[in-house]
Amino acid sequence: MRNLVIQSHHVYPEISSSIQTIAFDTINDSLYIACGLNDNNPGITLYRIYENNVVEYVAEHDDPSYLKEDGSWDQICNMQFLGDSMSICISMKGGDIIMVKTEPAPGEPVVEVIGNVENGIVASCWSPDEQVLSLLTGGNTILLMTKRFDVIAETELSENDLVEFNKHISVGWGRSETQFRGKRVRAKLRDPTLPEHIDEGKLSEVDDGKVIMCWRGDGAYVAINRIEAGPRRAIRVYSREGVLDSISEPQDGHQSFLSWKPSGSVLASIQSFEDENKSRVIFFERNGLRHGEFSLECAKNEKFTGLAWNNACSILAISTPHSIALWSTGNYHWYLKKTIPISSNASFCWHPERTQSLFVISNSHVERVDLEFTFPTCKSAAPNDYGLTSVIDGSSLLITPLYFANIPPPLSLCALSLPFKIQLVSTDPSSTLIYVSDNLKVHVYKYEPKRKPTLLDAYDVSEYTNKLNVKRLLGLDKSKFIILADDKKNNTKVFLFQCPETKHVSNAATLLNLMDVGKNFVNISYIETLSKLFLQSDSGEIFSLNTNDYDFEKFHVSFPKTCAWFTTVLVDDSILPIGLTSSGRLYAEQRLLSTGVLSFYCTDRFLAFTTNKHVLKFVHLQPFVDDMKVVEDEGVERHDERCRSVERGSKIVTMMPTKMAVVLQMPRGNLETIFPRIMVLNGVRKLIDISDYSSAFKVCRTHRLDLNMLFDYDPEKFFSNVSLFVDQLGRVDYLDLFFASLKPEDVTQSMYMDTSKYQLSENIISYENKVNTICKSVRDILISKNDDRFFQSIITSYLCELPPSITEALNMISRLIESKSSSVDSAIEHMCFLVDVNMLFDHALGLYDLKLALLIAQQSQKDPREYVPFLQNFQKQDVLRRKFNIDCYLKRYERGLSHLKEIEGAFEELKDYVIKHQLYRRALELYKYDKEKQKSILIIYAHYLRENGKANEAAIAFESVNMINEAIEAYKSAGMWRECMSILQFSSASDSKVEEIANDLANLCLEKRDYVDAANIYLIYLSNMKEAIVNMCKGTQYSEAIRLARATEAESSLYKDVLLPAIGESFGEASEMVADFTSQIKAQTERIIVLRAKKKEDPTGWEEGNLEDQTPDDLSLASTSVSTNKSLYTRYTKSTASTKMTRNTAKNNRRLEKKRARGKKGTVFEEEYLVNSLKRLISRVESMRAETYRLLEALMRCDMYTQASELQRGFSNVITTLREKVVPILSVPVNTFETAVGEQAVAPEIPEIKPFEKLGILI
Repeated sequence: MRNLVIQSHHVYPEISSSIQTIAFDTINDSLYIACGLNDNNPGITLYRIYENNVVEYVAEHDDPSYLKEDGSWDQICNMQFLGDSMSICISMKGGDIIMVKTEPAPGEPVVEVIGNVENGIVASCWSPDEQVLSLLTGGNTILLMTKRFDVIAETELSENDLVEFNKHISVGWGRSETQFRGKRVRAKLRDPTLPEHIDEGKLSEVDDGKVIMCWRGDGAYVAINRIEAGPRRAIRVYSREGVLDSISEPQDGHQSFLSWKPSGSVLASIQSFEDENKSRVIFFERNGLRHGEFSLECAKNEKFTGLAWNNACSILAISTPHSIALWSTGNYHWYLKKTIPISSNASFCWHPERTQSLFVISNSHVERVDLEFTFPTCKSAAPNDYGLTSVIDGSSLLITPLYFANIPPPLSLCALSLPFKIQLVSTDPSSTLIYVSDNLKVHVYKYEPKRKPTLLDAYDVSEYTNKLNVKRLLGLDKSKFIILADDKKNNTKVFLFQCPETKHVSNAATLLNLMDVGKNFVNISYIETLSKLFLQSDSGEIFSLNTNDYDFEKFHVSFPKTCAWFTTVLVDDSILPIGLTSSGRLYAEQRLLSTGVLSFYCTDRFLAFTTNKHVLKFVHLQPFVDDMKVVEDEGVERHDERCRSVERGSKIVTMMPTKMAVVLQMPRGNLETIFPRIMVLNGVRKLIDISDYSSAFKVCRTHRLDLNMLFDYDPEKFFSNVSLFVDQLGRVDYLDLFFASLKPEDVTQSMYMDTSKYQLSENIISYENKVNTICKSVRDILISKNDDRFFQSIITSYLCELPPSITEALNMISRLIESKSSSVDSAIEHMCFLVDVNMLFDHALGLYDLKLALLIAQQSQKDPREYVPFLQNFQKQDVLRRKFNIDCYLKRYERGLSHLKEIEGAFEELKDYVIKHQLYRRALELYKYDKEKQKSILIIYAHYLRENGKANEAAIAFESVNMINEAIEAYKSAGMWRECMSILQFSSASDSKVEEIANDLANLCLEKRDYVDAANIYLIYLSNMKEAIVNMCKGTQYSEAIRLARATEAESSLYKDVLLPAIGESFGEASEMVADFTSQIKAQTERIIVLRAKKKEDPTGWEEGNLEDQTPDDLSLASTSVSTNKSLYTRYTKSTASTKMTRNTAKNNRRLEKKRARGKKGTVFEEEYLVNSLKRLISRVESMRAETYRLLEALMRCDMYTQASELQRGFSNVITTLREKVVPILSVPVNTFETAVGEQAVAPEIPEIKPFEKLGILI
């Protein structure tokens, strides 16, 4: 689908009239030209020409032997620049091998004759890696030498080789001769495995007798095309070591031309048949067998002069005395893409690195033609974006509008056969005119969609282009067109022509403007809305030309490098130039957007390009290039709409915004049309903006987009156009599909976020009940239309609500049944499709509509022998009992309780029903105005609460119904001693009963260690002052204990015999606790310091748990869990699969947790265990701070000064030690087992410990 265009013609300075050959210096990007070998210059003169046309003399060599006895001159067989030695090797047909130093050292000769080959040199060629020189001598010997001219192999070309290697066998499979053609068709008696005609290798009458030698691209094989004995032509293939590998099969008319495809797949040659007046290119495999062909478009008795592949294998050039034909292939078809006229008997060659640069060598000058492939797609704006492609194939123009037909090449929707070889083609911006040129005339065709183009006229431009190198044709609006042509000074002339109004008359085009500013323009682009033409020079500069007033000016920015492909696009009144270099660098103005780009295309909204990582990316065009965001390749995995994976090597042919499609061409040539989400969403947004909901719906439906997009993109617009939305959709199935697709999620913020917006709008309106709101608004419009067609959609709107409004839908069906409508069955069937039929049946029963339930059951898979008696049983019951039983069946127990309440004389049944289904609260609510029945229900509710562990609530319920004994027991079970004693006193219970219950409550408090509550019970209800004081001390309420002991009514012995021992006991417990704290802190801090020191000295031993270093010398230090053939760092990299598997097993994890909890000495978990133990110790100390302070006050008040001082000193020392020693230890992160195996260590939480507030009166 690509055409070959000329970017520039570069004519090198004329330095001689006897140019022999050229060589390329790819290191210095220069060209070497060899001249001479004639009467005016008997020797060989070398010149170097740089890219800026600077000519430099290199050397000259003369030898009298170059003039032969017959008066002819010796010829250069091959000239090659060798980059390793910076020299030029020249092979002469007379046998001389000459080396010319291009950068000689001081005193070193510039020209040196290496030697002479006996019998002369027939053909020579250097391998592509410049390591091996192959020579065919006049003595029928192939000679292979190194770059130092050491002989690798010398092999004689024997005639016996033709017999020994002629073993090509064809069994004829697939040939027409082996196929059955019918019983009545008589066949000749012959071997069906052989063709009717077998080539004998007859020479062509126009055979030039030359010998051609060429290497395969990888330098592994060399091929020679020569006339063998017979005589016939054959291609010999030799290995790099000089071993004969194969000889080609005989071919009649086989000529001398030979070129090995650089990829190595085939060798190309030419075959001519004078009797048939046709020629063709034939291909051979390395084994000598034929492998395809194609016919050449040539004149009668056409003579060929050359054949060569370019280095990229994309172009096959075939020359005649007056032209060079450039062929390319795709989908197994060969296209004649361009014909370049040349002077008589000129030769050509390809640049070894610039794959699209063709050099034409004539006697007087050298010319470089820079070529490039482009997709011939018209970039038309909507609605004319037909994707019109015009592919050149010799004299045929293959036209396909990809909008209407994706026809794989080489096929096309229509083809124009013209009487000349097409050189240039272009289409105007509106896709209505097609301009076709042969460089002398421009033929204009009118194009109409789905019709074959018709010729309008042919306009002569030869007057202006005859002596120029025409390279570009561009159709403009208003029947104008542009032609770019280079002169001999490498400057581009820009011709602006106007098509005359006279039709079907061969006349000259009207020249409107000719511009020549001394620049070489390599690319051209046009913006129709501005009527401006943009031209890119070979230096990357951009110029603009107004096609109305011919104003020419330089654009304000340039590309950093010359771009092989170039376009301009108008973005919000800003002109944005975009270019792609031949190395795959994509630029927007001077900003590099991406590298590794294969192709790109621009629309008014997007820049799309494919990369060598097989990704199609989209960039939202912005007026400022810095605002254009290019998504990373990882966006494919995130399902970013701006990128998607494509087939390897895909290139963009065209983009059609109206169709929301991108057409890609694969490397093998076939086409693929895709619909990227970003283009489809952009199209949907545009349709919603113009309130075209019908088209937007169809696009979403076709491309399987979430239909919530129709609402979420602009909710306010949707609600204001609900009636229009319904009218445009119109069809019931469309409305049903829309309802069924609704969901609460805002798809414009999740699935289809607009990536052109850099910041989300803060004023997004969210609808909490979005689905139901939409269903109601659309349903209201449908109901207002009063059209029976939309009854199904109304039902759907109810059932698609969240949750489904099944009851409302069934009510509509009930009304439809009452109206005796014929659409009842279809409506019920539709409901059964949307909702589970069993659910519908239950809801119909819930409406107590047995007839409706019967109709729904008939649509289900239920057995009539089951549901008919079932419904009949309900039908026989009275209304309230039927409703109650239906509610019980549907497990609507609360509603059933309401109906049971209405049935007279069923209160006892109701109580059993309440107990069975635990409906106590609902029953209490129903009987809130009937105190007796409410009390009865409350009693059973209280029993239920007590049995289910809610004794406190049960006690309150029992107390409210004046069930004192039950209330006392319940309060007692709940431990609510205050409420229990209160109701006990209120009930006028006996003293013994009160004392018994008080003792039970006190013991219950002691069991729960509620010493203060127990002390209050002993004090208030049991008058046991001794136990009250003791329990106050146990509860650390020393002040209250002292108050009780010193009370006036208390016995004087209580202070001495009860209080002081109790406080002394508390002091003893506190002192013992302080001692434990001190010893634990000392032991654990010292151990942690030791562990950390050892870990620092031997981290590997710490990891393995060998902290005590008690391993005998005769044992291995490696753990059994570590492979001995791995380094010590293997455990950190987790490189072995067995270690990963074992560590991740649940069994091993449980074992590790047990070891961690034990914190066994010498293990990797010991440090972590000790640190956690100190943290728990700090929590215990902090919890005792207030208790200790109260104990100190009590000791001082009880004249225990020594004990108080000792306790204060000990506890204060514990606090000080924690602050000074423990906190620094806890500040160091602990390397747990997880961090040892690679997990991230967590920063420690350092506890804050405040100083202990001492009593100042204590020393």
